[in-house]
Amino acid sequence: MLGIEVCGYPRRRLFAAAVLLAVALPALSQEQKPTEQAPEPSATGAETGNRPLASTGTGERGLSQTFPEASVWLELEDGGRALGLYYPEARLPARGAVVVLADEGDTAASGLAGSLARALASRGWAVLALGLEAPSPALQRILARPVAGAPESGPDAKGAPAESVMIDVVEPEKADDLEARYRNRISQGLEAGLAELVKRGYERPALLGIGQASIYVAGRVLDGANASALIWVAPRFYPVDRADLPERLASLGTPLLDLHPVDSGRGAPGWSPGERLLRAGVESYQQQPIPWLSPPSATLGDVIASRAAAWLESL
Repeated sequence: MLGIEVCGYPRRRLFAAAVLLAVALPALSQEQKPTEQAPEPSATGAETGNRPLASTGTGERGLSQTFPEASVWLELEDGGRALGLYYPEARLPARGAVVVLADEGDTAASGLAGSLARALASRGWAVLALGLEAPSPALQRILARPVAGAPESGPDAKGAPAESVMIDVVEPEKADDLEARYRNRISQGLEAGLAELVKRGYERPALLGIGQASIYVAGRVLDGANASALIWVAPRFYPVDRADLPERLASLGTPLLDLHPVDSGRGAPGWSPGERLLRAGVESYQQQPIPWLSPPSATLGDVIASRAAAWLESL
């Protein structure tokens, strides 16, 4: 029996060949499987997964690729550029236009800025949203330095000169220059945003600032911008900004809506700029409490847009 051949081959040789083939096939299959199943990297993954968009400040490069149809590059006076996201009005006729400045550290599409801009557009308002790059740690300490004699300084500042924190970080002259350049770039972006909306046919757009951006939209109007109104959403201010802001705004006359969270601690020692405007009886200033979520949600953006749009239409 062992000597019988099949098709010219002994059975022993056929059995050995079959065993070798059974061992080789699984190994060959495993070598080929990764090549067959490896997915091609998508364009989205290449942009959002591997590229650290946060390192670009306001994420302009990533946003221009994610929102190519909405992206608008604004030319600044210093020769630089800033990216805005343009949301045209979804209802005609247009109610007007608003420049939205995101909270500190947020892009034009992140945080509350994106959902608020879209909600305003759905209500008939054209919107140009801008991001707000967070200051460097050194500049953050400069902006947060206490102000001598201000009631917000508190007992911890007793006996310490107002410049002491700034001197510890960087020389006063360099600190002033660093702060001035940061504020100037934000102001240039706002001015370019207003000009872009005017070029698109909207007369006297309003300015809306979220959180820490509130001081910059107010400063832009105080510097002479032709804005129809100001809106603060959950405003926050550095000590140096709180000092004389109410007095400067009181003499301006531009309508100002302060949408503050219901638990924002009203009545604190020293009062907020809003409280001081109310106590001074400034007619152009109005304050409304709003619900607040942290982090902000799309629903919150819709609620705030409803308040802001109703107020703007009442002017």
